[in-house]
Amino acid sequence: MKVTPEKLENNRARLTIEVPADQFEKSLDKAFKEVVKKINVPGFRKGKAPRHMVERLYGREAFLEDAIKETIPEAFAEAVSKAGEGYECLVYPSYDVVSSEKGGPLVFTAEYDLKPEVKLGEYKGLELAKPNGELEEGAIEKQLKAMQERFARIDEVEGAAKMGDTCTIDFTGKVDDVPFEGGSGTDYNLELGSNSFIPGFEEQLVGAKAYDQVAVQVTFPEDYRAQELAGKAAVFDVLVKAVKRKFFAPMDDEFAKDVSEFETLDELKADLAEKLTKQAKDKAQANLEDQAISKLIESSQLEIPQSMLDIRMDQMIENFAKQIAQQGISFQQYMDITGMTPETVRDQFKERAQKELTTELVLDAVVKAEGIQISDEELNEEYARLAVQVNQPVETIKDTYAKNEDWVASIKYSLSVQKAVKWMIDNAKF
Repeated sequence: MKVTPEKLENNRARLTIEVPADQFEKSLDKAFKEVVKKINVPGFRKGKAPRHMVERLYGREAFLEDAIKETIPEAFAEAVSKAGEGYECLVYPSYDVVSSEKGGPLVFTAEYDLKPEVKLGEYKGLELAKPNGELEEGAIEKQLKAMQERFARIDEVEGAAKMGDTCTIDFTGKVDDVPFEGGSGTDYNLELGSNSFIPGFEEQLVGAKAYDQVAVQVTFPEDYRAQELAGKAAVFDVLVKAVKRKFFAPMDDEFAKDVSEFETLDELKADLAEKLTKQAKDKAQANLEDQAISKLIESSQLEIPQSMLDIRMDQMIENFAKQIAQQGISFQQYMDITGMTPETVRDQFKERAQKELTTELVLDAVVKAEGIQISDEELNEEYARLAVQVNQPVETIKDTYAKNEDWVASIKYSLSVQKAVKWMIDNAKF
């Protein structure tokens, strides 16, 4: 294969690629065998006509385009490798066929944005504020109260409702004495003080008892999502069907036994102290890393091409659509519910995509500037960590990754970036 690389303006590249005739012929024959299954040739059963007959009746064009599509991706990947350093492709190229004459080679050009050039700022001796990393005062008690809340017993009470209680209600909302869409509900469990209803609604149920009927008067916020209701006064006819209250277990050894694997409250507290201390240290480390990366980005210069940004946003939107699909919501339903369009959804991800790409590119530049590499020992340590994470033998993990060079390269890249961040922190001024 012959490859002629050239650099273009605006940090773009063009490869002129010549695929040998014999190699292209294999793609033509493969494309013909697929096409012949779908067309009728007089005197032959479908799929059995010889190639020269198909070409005579329908022309070589009947399968030429498919052959070109078959050839280009693999040929382009090989061409980028041959072009060498400085011609790496991170985005979708645009193709233009120059020649595909019968008996001759396939010649095409591929144009694409090159990896942006990064002008690294000062990354040695960064001035960072060292976070505390210590366990906050009252953190253990706060966690115990959260556990007490989570395991609280909920019982119906006969008295008046108060903040923190849950009222089971039926309600119908009206504007100008006319019920409005979405303004009614049955057997709804509303926790007073949760702020899950319109401002002012929950407070008016304080003091109500089971079987009380309450006329709740509210005004919808000016920025309410349903524009036809924004800023309007409404009355909700509410029937309180039950009042439920949380009852908390005393904080003692029995509580510890009920909510954990420990026999005493002191043992539970010691375990919480250990876990929360680790969380505090991890949070402090993450804070340091964020500081270092932010300082690096602030002092560095680069321009991310729109093509890279588009690809990253496409990936983010695809992942988001998969996540909401797991909750039983299609992407179209999400847009209908939120009133968004494909364009506004895309805009939501633009800033995050820009930040991710910028971070990756500047850290990659530090890796190259410092000549950071990953040793076999470090790679094996990562395999061991992954093995624990997925509960598989480490040899199984190593064998799995060994079969795919891209996976190994991805792990090495991730580890090298982590080392770059650690290097900046180790050489920082606090």
